[in-house]
Amino acid sequence: MNFEQIKEILFRQAVASGLSDYDVYFRMASDASTEALNKELSSSTFGVVGGVSFRCAVNGRIGSASTQCLEEKELTALVARAIANAAVIDADEDPIFFEGSGEAAYRRVEQTNADLPVAAELRRAVMDLQEQLYSASELMTDGTTSAAGAASVTVSLANSKGLSLSHSAGMRYTYAEAIVNDGKEPSFGTAFAPSLDINTDIAKKATEEALARLGAGAVKTGQYDVIFCAKQVRALLGAFAGIFSGKNALLGLSLLAGKEGERVAAECLTVIDDPFYAENTMQMPFDAEGVATREKNLIENGVLKTLLYDLTYAKKAGKQPTGNAARGSIADPVSISPYCLRVAPGEHTEDELLQRLDNGLYITELKGLHAGADAVTGDFSIESSGFLVENGKRTKPVRGFTVAGNFFDLLKAVDGVADHVEMGLPAISGTAAPDILIRGLSVAGE
Repeated sequence: MNFEQIKEILFRQAVASGLSDYDVYFRMASDASTEALNKELSSSTFGVVGGVSFRCAVNGRIGSASTQCLEEKELTALVARAIANAAVIDADEDPIFFEGSGEAAYRRVEQTNADLPVAAELRRAVMDLQEQLYSASELMTDGTTSAAGAASVTVSLANSKGLSLSHSAGMRYTYAEAIVNDGKEPSFGTAFAPSLDINTDIAKKATEEALARLGAGAVKTGQYDVIFCAKQVRALLGAFAGIFSGKNALLGLSLLAGKEGERVAAECLTVIDDPFYAENTMQMPFDAEGVATREKNLIENGVLKTLLYDLTYAKKAGKQPTGNAARGSIADPVSISPYCLRVAPGEHTEDELLQRLDNGLYITELKGLHAGADAVTGDFSIESSGFLVENGKRTKPVRGFTVAGNFFDLLKAVDGVADHVEMGLPAISGTAAPDILIRGLSVAGE
């Protein structure tokens, strides 16, 4: 059953039930992946998950119900379930159903990689990567992994105000994890590419990273200037993304509450929420409430320009919605989420940033970030590894030290941003960042 048929059934039942405000949200996601380990195929998966959610306003309350069964009998019953659920909801959120942003506001987005590749293409990619990995170093050993995969999603939304939207997007990736052992200890390195093209240099990057980490030593406790590599800047952005939620701000769960228009970071730092970032194939022209999405500077040259809002919390805050309503699944209520949260490129090459650091640490790994970070207070304490930087050059690998600080203080301590931005795995809610130099971070070592 397609979305138009689903919508017709639910709309007809909604009218018969005396409803005037309601919407239908449809989501269908597919994914496929293949992995190889130690020169042999180890797993292959394929999955499809999705369904439909119906929301309605009853006596000033929103009721919702969802199902993965797309048969007419189940869809018809969905409306009654949503009405019944509205009666037991205890919330002060005014139900808002959006009329639309206007046709011109919805950006035309190419539906990239919407079809999944065939299994043979994934198998060929992972086995070719295995060959490249084992050819890259004679120290390559058991545990060396390669993977390839793809995902696609279709989202459709229609409501009683006449809004009807639909979009499909997809992504593909290859991943390599090199495990090397010099007879003293194992070491690892990882790399990925947002495509199934095995002619990229990810096997080389993963191997070079693994080899560079061999023989890692300790770090003395103290205050250090550090560079977080792009991958770990992305990880930090993901862990603390909730601070930009207008809902969290109004609920007292973000220290950025009431600071729009104020300086909250170093002047060299700009943070952007970009649904249409060119490196991200999972682009969305509308949010989960039907508001047109747009690129926006959250922090511009250190100044907080806006938080992220859905319809409800924009109204509560007296702001305009930013098009950031999200639903993690059909069963989830509307929440607030960024799209591609990215740090704008700076003015320094990566070598120039190392020269600017002079002496300190280059951090390449943060272990257990989400467990060691408090998104409300901004405090973090995380086991880390990386390299010493001496006289502007990366030198000895180091590990087993803990970096501690506060994310809000970190934003103000930025003293340099590299000019090369790296995207994480393409995703509807993803991250992209360059290397960033931070002054005065506490490090606990030996």
